[in-house]
Amino acid sequence: MAQSDHMKKQIDWPVALFLILNPIFGITLFFIYIYFFDTSWIMWISFLIFAAVTNLSITAGYHRLFAHRSYETTGLMKFLLVLFGSSAFQGSALKWASDHRRHHSHIDTEKDPYSIKKGFWYAHIGWLFFKDSVDLEIKAPDLEKDRLLQHQNKYYVWWAIATGFVLPTLIGLAFGAPLGGLIILGSLRIFVTQQSTFFVNSLCHTLGEQTYSKEISARDSFIVAVLTHGEGYHNFHHQFQIDYRNGIKWYHWDPTKWTIQIMKIFGMAKKLRTIPPQEILKARLNAEAKWLETKGISVEKVEALKVKILEAQIKVKKFKEEYALRKEDWKNSSKEKWNEIQIQVAELKLNIQKAKSDFNFALKEWQLVTQQFA
Repeated sequence: MAQSDHMKKQIDWPVALFLILNPIFGITLFFIYIYFFDTSWIMWISFLIFAAVTNLSITAGYHRLFAHRSYETTGLMKFLLVLFGSSAFQGSALKWASDHRRHHSHIDTEKDPYSIKKGFWYAHIGWLFFKDSVDLEIKAPDLEKDRLLQHQNKYYVWWAIATGFVLPTLIGLAFGAPLGGLIILGSLRIFVTQQSTFFVNSLCHTLGEQTYSKEISARDSFIVAVLTHGEGYHNFHHQFQIDYRNGIKWYHWDPTKWTIQIMKIFGMAKKLRTIPPQEILKARLNAEAKWLETKGISVEKVEALKVKILEAQIKVKKFKEEYALRKEDWKNSSKEKWNEIQIQVAELKLNIQKAKSDFNFALKEWQLVTQQFA
């Protein structure tokens, strides 16, 4: 009985009740509504757009902008990200970012607010039911200086209600269906977008590959990336958290990355932070090297192959930099030196091709070794 009373005292009842009642009422009222009323295609398009904007305000705003400072944006864009992020009912940007930074600093430990080691359900949503994980002190000195974030944090309930329920009702009213707006664009959207975000803490630490670090539970998964607007390349993110990208390849599904890139094109984002390719490759090779050593491959052989790849990559980078400089000199050279620099440029071009061939060959050697044990 004493333990049960202790658990009851630890429950954050306002948060717990919202997480329980909103889905129950939202889903129940949704089915009742569509039984008695017709829903127009405009309502469903509005639902998809509002849900996407909500999620992107969390992933591009709360996560990559505020929690990790992966890029900078304009005052208007920051306001919009905070505004629509409020509609997700995931807390203020200040609190969200502080908790997330704590997760990165103490991943998979007792100090991790949503450690996967406490169970899939706990990491997904269970941690939000308890005061000792929800009411952690805000520790984000850089963000605490921001007046907009301070205001949202202080009056978060009003921000959330206004954007999460009042705005959807008004949108529905514009289509002649205020109740539908409240239920579909409000309650149902909140439930769906919350679950999408929560998958980052649960599925992303359960499903996928540990591409860049075998020591942490975070994983890379295309499936989870689709469910979370690009946050599924989570092993990469934990290894290189300041990078504004999660999916580093052009074909990686990362709508959040694409949104930030579009913002940059229109002058709404700048100083996009990225990790140098050689550091990314080095991390991947180190992770695979540890795995190969567990398969019985000698440390010396693994290290020799790894060094060969990295040295070839450095050569490619060095020759490319020299080529760019000499090409610029060539454009600005006098007639007397024009032929001489032209020859140097041509030689550097050949050096780049050879270095690339050496790099690809070394990488192929590595892949052949890893494929033997796949």
